[in-house]
Amino acid sequence: MNTSSTSSAVPQVFAQELALSDIQFDIPESKIAVLKAKAPNKPIVGQLRAVSALELGLGIRDEGYNIFIMGAPGTGRRTVLSSLLKDYKPNTADLQDIGYVYNYRRPSEPIALFFPAGAGKKFQHTVKHTIDSIYKQAVELEKSESFLSAKKKVLAAVDSEENSLLAEFEVKMLEQGFKLLQIKEDANQSIDLVPIIKGKEMPFGELQALVSRKKFSEKALNSLREVYYASLDELSDLFAMLKRKRAESEEKLKQLYLDLLKPIIAAEFEAPRAIVGTYPAETETQQKNNEKIMAFLKKTESDLIARAVSYAVPFKSPRHKKVFFGRYAINLICENTDDTPYVINENQPNFANLFGTVEGHGDDDDGLINGHLHLRGGAVHRALGGFLVLRLKDLLEEEDSWVYLKRVLQSGQITIQMPPAGTHSPALLKPEPIPARFKVIIIGGEYSYEILYQEDPDFYKLFKVCAEFDSVMPLTDENLAAVLSLIETFVKNRHSLPFSDSGYAKLLAYTVELSESRHLISAQFTKIADFVAEANYTAKAAGSDCITDEVIAKTIERRHYLSALPEEKFAEMVQLKEILIDASGTAVGKVNGLAVEERGFHTFGIPVSVTAQASPGTAGIINIEREAGLSGEIYDKAHLIISSLLRQKYALTFPLSISAAICFEQSYGMIDGDSASCAEFFALLSAIGKIPLRQDIAVTGSLNQLGMVQPVGGISEKITGFFDTCTILGLTGTQGVLIPKQNKNNLFLPERVIKAIAEKQFRIWAVGHIDEGIELLSGLETATVTAAVSAALRDFAEKVKEFRK
Repeated sequence: MNTSSTSSAVPQVFAQELALSDIQFDIPESKIAVLKAKAPNKPIVGQLRAVSALELGLGIRDEGYNIFIMGAPGTGRRTVLSSLLKDYKPNTADLQDIGYVYNYRRPSEPIALFFPAGAGKKFQHTVKHTIDSIYKQAVELEKSESFLSAKKKVLAAVDSEENSLLAEFEVKMLEQGFKLLQIKEDANQSIDLVPIIKGKEMPFGELQALVSRKKFSEKALNSLREVYYASLDELSDLFAMLKRKRAESEEKLKQLYLDLLKPIIAAEFEAPRAIVGTYPAETETQQKNNEKIMAFLKKTESDLIARAVSYAVPFKSPRHKKVFFGRYAINLICENTDDTPYVINENQPNFANLFGTVEGHGDDDDGLINGHLHLRGGAVHRALGGFLVLRLKDLLEEEDSWVYLKRVLQSGQITIQMPPAGTHSPALLKPEPIPARFKVIIIGGEYSYEILYQEDPDFYKLFKVCAEFDSVMPLTDENLAAVLSLIETFVKNRHSLPFSDSGYAKLLAYTVELSESRHLISAQFTKIADFVAEANYTAKAAGSDCITDEVIAKTIERRHYLSALPEEKFAEMVQLKEILIDASGTAVGKVNGLAVEERGFHTFGIPVSVTAQASPGTAGIINIEREAGLSGEIYDKAHLIISSLLRQKYALTFPLSISAAICFEQSYGMIDGDSASCAEFFALLSAIGKIPLRQDIAVTGSLNQLGMVQPVGGISEKITGFFDTCTILGLTGTQGVLIPKQNKNNLFLPERVIKAIAEKQFRIWAVGHIDEGIELLSGLETATVTAAVSAALRDFAEKVKEFRK
């Protein structure tokens, strides 16, 4: 039987057993003194790319150069940002105080006034003092001797003329036989005419009775009636004229009052006008702002004159006075003082907190009349001239906040309005928009910038700078020194026990372990800070006066213990033989694979029995996990690579005619990833060629179509998981784990595993090609394995062909 023309050409290869020096990792205690001498005196550790991006975004003031900070929590995002912004001083020429005032033409549209930085409060107080002074003088003027004397003269003249006209009319009526008679009915008074007959008052009713008794001429009665009605018309005209004259006198008195009040008002408004005259006017914008303020003062002065009569007398209540003069008040929503923060961190970015709101109206119509006083600014107003810092998670959790923030940045304008949703009634106010001169900095998690970039077409136009914070940084002496300095800062800030040099060395080694690479160091500084707190607790509980390497080791051990309950449950099932794992001997079609169980905050490795069955057929290689709907996309891809590699390496000259199945035994949850593809491939080769494989070696690693073994994640956890299983089942001295050679730099094993390796009770082999692994597991040369598998596959093909005949 012809096996394969390439089998004899394959050279024998060997898996590399790792020496103890390849497995151990530490940072020498002697290096700590050198690192301390290099320690920088700055809060920024690593993240040079992110710092460069932040400096770019902070330095460019052009539109759209808002900043998006992306990275895992605890990587120093806020620390770096705070450090770069702590000394930020805005250009005072760009700062303005902003206040809303009453719009005399359209009261529902309050007007925005712009003042030089720090000048708004003084102007506000000056205008208030001006109004208060005018009111006080207006009330005093009403009671002044000069005004009362003039008023008396006007009223006396009116009364005299009125009396004269009434006297003339009364004489005239007497001549025509009538007398003026005043009639009182309840609280009302009226004037009527009564005929005089022979010197005696005779009402028309009595005269009618005399006519009926033939004692008075009916013709004379009718004549009297004609005179009576004509005289009533004349009397009505007389009273109308007297009313006009009375009104004219009132207007005369009002004008007299205004003539006396106008100079007072004009004089009082000189103070606020003088202040505006001191404002800069070098630019066209500044000139327009000043003109706008002057226009407001002019309209306010005119309105005070027009409404003078209303406040010339005391108000009914303080509330009425407050409402009346509220229209002249200035509502400052943006002020600049010596202690004004220009970096605003808004941790509750709901609509009102971010963009301001229109507060609820009162019981009267004050909400419309003095609507400008109901406007309240938000974080965007406090950030004018500076920076608004938001967390993406908080922003997206608030309805409408993200949408309106984009609208503000796109339009470059801020309009205060009520939140679009909720129980608020629709706002009647439409305040004048103000320029949105501030920069937004959003802090998001990993991949958040990419997601928003893809999902939101407007996103990049608004956030052109992405400062990406990495969770790891290169393992250099400079970065080690910086982390050591950071640890010293944590110790100082938390009043922790001091570290010994051995404690520093052990903790620095642990920060490298957190990065899962011997070439990197973790940049998740929050985790480091938390570990310092736990180590301090451990040291104090043990009565130690400093934190040593032993304290660090105990802290790591306790961390593992607190999270290891599922790990212990798995160990119990192995001990009770509920999990069927062989850690000795050989078997056909079975290999110990390695998997990682994740709890989010804790991961641990477990061995999994990977089995395969093969026979002649045309069904191909069936993945039982995939058929059961328990596999992920990456796992399915790895399975297809296995099929391809099997065809390319062992059945290149004949059809691949096989029905095979691969299964993860006792696995009942979702499986994903490609780290088990080596184990699956070995189990499949064993099943096809009937080749016994060692059960005392567990396998991890992914495959490509060329048969090369690729690195995988969780390597230390996987090795430790198999070691613990072997310990339960009994260490034989031959057991170990086969790993990709690229994973040597990811080894961070616990002391118990390192001790067993040092005592030759456990081993680790590194391979770069599938042939190295099959030789180690089978004890056969590659050529022998290739010949056996190729021969079996050829035999499968011939049997299928024969069966079809």
